[in-house]
Amino acid sequence: MARTFTIPNTDTVTYGDGAFAGVADILRAHGGRRPLAIMSGSLAGTEVEQSLRDQFGDALVGVHSDTPQHVPRAAVLRAAATARDGGADSVISIGGGTPIDCAKAVTMCLAAGITEPAGFEDYRVRFTYPDKYEVPEIPGPLVPHLAVPTTLSAGEHTGLAGVTDEATHEKCAYTAPGLTPIAVVLDPDVAARTPAWLWAASGIRALDHAIEGILSARAMPIADALGGEALRLLSTNLVHSTENPDDAEARTNCLLGSWLSIFAATNVGMGLSHGIGHQLAAEFDMTHGVTSAIMLPHVMEFNEALTRPQLRRIAEAMGRDTRDLDDAGAARQAIAAVRDLVTRLGVTNTISAAGGRRDVLPELAERIMGDAAVAASRRPVTPDDVQRLLEAAW
Repeated sequence: MARTFTIPNTDTVTYGDGAFAGVADILRAHGGRRPLAIMSGSLAGTEVEQSLRDQFGDALVGVHSDTPQHVPRAAVLRAAATARDGGADSVISIGGGTPIDCAKAVTMCLAAGITEPAGFEDYRVRFTYPDKYEVPEIPGPLVPHLAVPTTLSAGEHTGLAGVTDEATHEKCAYTAPGLTPIAVVLDPDVAARTPAWLWAASGIRALDHAIEGILSARAMPIADALGGEALRLLSTNLVHSTENPDDAEARTNCLLGSWLSIFAATNVGMGLSHGIGHQLAAEFDMTHGVTSAIMLPHVMEFNEALTRPQLRRIAEAMGRDTRDLDDAGAARQAIAAVRDLVTRLGVTNTISAAGGRRDVLPELAERIMGDAAVAASRRPVTPDDVQRLLEAAW
């Protein structure tokens, strides 16, 4: 069967120390003159915001910095109203996955005329296991979006956005090529302001992207190669950069590893760890890095019998010596490497410790089966399988 590898619609990725100083010039080169900035609350009022104001002056429409985690619809609508009222012709996101997804959703609201929560229903992705997708077309053109990530979640490199329905606690997916930021700036100095726990957890999320891409039922060699290099960069630099945030080289390497990890998401899909994580996060207000730390080792074990050659490559990319091991032994080394890294970083790795509620898990298992990421699992999945995985991770 013919296969296609899709390159995300990002025109430029600028990386390295001092890259943030060129944000205005980069955005103007892509047609943006009057941006709305959507940034993490922890960056508001800092030198990062001041640098942005210095670069744009009065052309900066405003700074929106109060988007709650997991991007509730109401927060997107507030930001979109600010952009609309101020005549914004572009958006800049600065921070983790929350402001980045909010900015994507704002561009969708501006293009589609969404002004009420119900308007999101017309554009959400709907999935029925195992392979039925409904992907509404988002009208264009969408205003340019420049993203400056400060975590390793890699949402800046995709045309996927997650927005939470506050009424149901469901994390809903939206996708279109035009939702991909037109430009990305990876600056280790800006990212150095991220709290150590969040940097570490988001690094496990990037690890999850790379690993589930390699284990995907739709895997392809180029995604495997990019994912393998992502694992090498992250395994080598994540702990050190967490403990030494001012090491610009180590932090840049992690940002690059995060970038390489995400090509799988737009080409071969993710997998069961992501599908479970999306809904765990929205239900219990967990960060996605924590959900990956909780679920990834269990999902690797769930698929182990069908993915031993792939797990060997993962173990080797993470620095484990598998030369004298059979495939089963090498697979165990891959799973152990992930667990060891989570432990070294101190990331929460059980649902109970992360604040979940056990009585909700059966209902959550049914909801997870409607998450499109589940379709990429190499081993077929049932609601009972999901329930057992949730119990194992409790």
